Amino acid sequence: MNSVTTANPGLDLSAQTAGGITIAELTGDLDIASAPALRGQLLSLLRPGSSQLVIDLSKVSFCDATGLAVLVSTGRRARLLGGFLRLAAVSPEVGQVLNVTGLDRHLANFPTVQAAAAGVQGAQHGKAATGRAAEEHCGHAGPPRVPADASELRGAAAALLACVDEWQDADPSRRFTPALRAMARARDGADDSALDTAARSLLSALARHPLTFSPAVAATATRLRQAINPVARLATI
Repeated sequence: MNSVTTANPGLDLSAQTAGGITIAELTGDLDIASAPALRGQLLSLLRPGSSQLVIDLSKVSFCDATGLAVLVSTGRRARLLGGFLRLAAVSPEVGQVLNVTGLDRHLANFPTVQAAAAGVQGAQHGKAATGRAAEEHCGHAGPPRVPADASELRGAAAALLACVDEWQDADPSRRFTPALRAMARARDGADDSALDTAARSLLSALARHPLTFSPAVAATATRLRQAINPVARLATI
């Protein structure tokens, strides 16, 4: 059995190989900030004769479309080498993004690591189960939403809008343009609740559409998320 542990910004990877199958456990945020390093780390686990990969996502606390795109590209590479990539124990946060992006149709999803390793067909979740999990997660009331700190939010918005050219370069299809414009209008106004709404709309777009990696985009997206999510902000202190 071989094992390896590596760390990305906000994301840890622990992998072990046994019986020809590599189990990689991710812990933390699977997002645009961690995507480039994770891509290299996952590809390094694949080689001819050792290309069967199971990704344990039970400990992923945040996910966006750019992070999931890394799994899709890794899966393509695994298949080219004659192997596979299977997802296991998908957390609600990941399940929600799988559902809204439609990537649940392209990534095999199993309820446990053991089921994924065995490839038990009856245990595969598929689109319907992933969609139900996401709907249950979205529909769960949970604790009340904590309002963002106004000064933190305005600082994060200002930093992001100062890098608007980088955001546009990372988004050639211009899917983020309406959300960026809404944030600029809200930032220029005095209504903090409008800015909060615009920021959440931008983060919602991040969950639906992947971006080309940019350090400035990754940094400002992370800062914005931490500004509107006190739990995420405290976790980095």
